[in-house]
Amino acid sequence: MLDFGWAELLIIVAVAIFVIGPKDIPNIMYGVGRFMRRFQYIRFAVSQQFDEIMKVGDIEELRKGVNMEVMRTEEQMQNEIEEDQELAKSIEANSSERSE
Repeated sequence: MLDFGWAELLIIVAVAIFVIGPKDIPNIMYGVGRFMRRFQYIRFAVSQQFDEIMKVGDIEELRKGVNMEVMRTEEQMQNEIEEDQELAKSIEANSSERSE
């Protein structure tokens, strides 16, 4: 995108010295440095918020998955209890037939 060589940078610096003046260049560079620092902080803050949103989204997805497993486990337990009750009834019926 921005492909500068040494020659282009040297020309830009020379033009800046003639247009701005050597006394004002440190103040301008200080301002540019402050702007870049703020820009980097904003970029960092946005990326941290994005990462936090992604983590919350992943946690919610995991919670839903775990809750589905818990619900499935409760259903399985209920089915097993019903099967055990049916088995107990059939054993009682078989034992009462044998005793007669």
